[in-house]
Amino acid sequence: MSLPETFKNNDEGTFGAYTASSRWPTIVDNAIDDLQAELDTLEPSTKHYQDGKLIQQQLIDLKAEIQDDQAIRPFTESESAIAKIPGSFNEVISRSPQTWQTGGWLFCEVYLYRRINLLFRSLPSWGQFDIFNKVKQSTFQSSMIGVVELATRYRKLEAQLKPADEETLQLLFKEFIDISLWGNATDLSLLTNATLEDIKSLQGEEARKASESKILINDTSKAWAQLRSSGSNRVDFVLDNSGFEVYADLMLALFLLDTKIVQQCVFHAKDIPYMVSDCMIKDFELLLQDMSSVDFFDLKQLKDEEQSGRQSLDFLVNTLKSHVESGQISFTQDSFWTLDLDYSNIDPSETKFHGAAIHKELLQSDLVIFKGDLNYRKLTGDRKWPRTTKWETAIGPLASNGLKTLSLRTCKADVVVGLAPGVDEQLCSEWESQKKTEPGSWWCSSGKYAVICFCDGKN
Repeated sequence: MSLPETFKNNDEGTFGAYTASSRWPTIVDNAIDDLQAELDTLEPSTKHYQDGKLIQQQLIDLKAEIQDDQAIRPFTESESAIAKIPGSFNEVISRSPQTWQTGGWLFCEVYLYRRINLLFRSLPSWGQFDIFNKVKQSTFQSSMIGVVELATRYRKLEAQLKPADEETLQLLFKEFIDISLWGNATDLSLLTNATLEDIKSLQGEEARKASESKILINDTSKAWAQLRSSGSNRVDFVLDNSGFEVYADLMLALFLLDTKIVQQCVFHAKDIPYMVSDCMIKDFELLLQDMSSVDFFDLKQLKDEEQSGRQSLDFLVNTLKSHVESGQISFTQDSFWTLDLDYSNIDPSETKFHGAAIHKELLQSDLVIFKGDLNYRKLTGDRKWPRTTKWETAIGPLASNGLKTLSLRTCKADVVVGLAPGVDEQLCSEWESQKKTEPGSWWCSSGKYAVICFCDGKN
């Protein structure tokens, strides 16, 4: 069968078109401002400062490129060597020339972050600088209440986990999947009061139902069945955001490890600063440092709970470090995750850009959890599938090449599949009546809805 077209930046009325015209220039603007904040700490006479001003001007020029709808240019041989840029980008550009405002949404977006990274890697004094680090850390800092709350609840719960029966373990699995799914939606009443009795109570059931009402597809029970029927040795996380989201992913990993449901959790991080907030290995290391610091979070805001909050954070950091030292939690990175290529390339036949190696690695996992919206877009090829298309159809080779996969996605882009007939039409109508100035189809880009999609790799 022929595949649908990918979403383009000039598809009228789409969230992608809005992103290309409005959000990308703003992202570059914010990078310019954050670089200026860094420059303000330097002596203007130094080469480091002068190199930084050069990068800043190049960012200004990049913003103009986007706004003027200039052609997407290939990377030079020198640029590719300096910033270790895989050849897939130039292959696409030579095969299908495009501009910033008319090209493929997924391709241009990934290309944008490669261009930004190139500017810093081209000057050795800035080669290791993460232009997005400031916003990543400030966002995590603003999540203090949620961070402490989850740490406190897990600290209370941890001692009760090992004697838990199968029914309780499954309920807890659903709770921690929801925590990982919603990332920084810290207002959810998940884990209730963190006792097994509360979780099994009517209150716990109501909290789950409240969060599940916005989950349009929920294959959590299929993922649980997969883990319980397998050797349950290893779970892999293909990460999305740093900060609170990877913190929530780590909570799920701790639950899986501390209950001995699995023996190992492997986290796949990005190899460059990417999509503003995406998680690199150094972001995990910073997270542990920030949680350990007595200055990073203003725990005085917690008033009577300040001391217990500090104890809970220390408990969680020590638990995470213990699992890292034992090898039960590990972080790895690969350039494949920052490519423009979709995940149909995670296949034994793709030997050019690490796809075969990634496939071989993930075959060792009992469950591969793909986190977030961008991973979902790459799983489905970011194509204009009818929204009732089967999940197995949309993910192509991944439906049959042996990987056990679970996508946890809050919907923040135009593509969505697997919906029952009539659901999309109903949500479009509701959204249009609520948001008078937005197309009804933008419900799928709002972050208010989610999907949990499992595939056993045998279709």
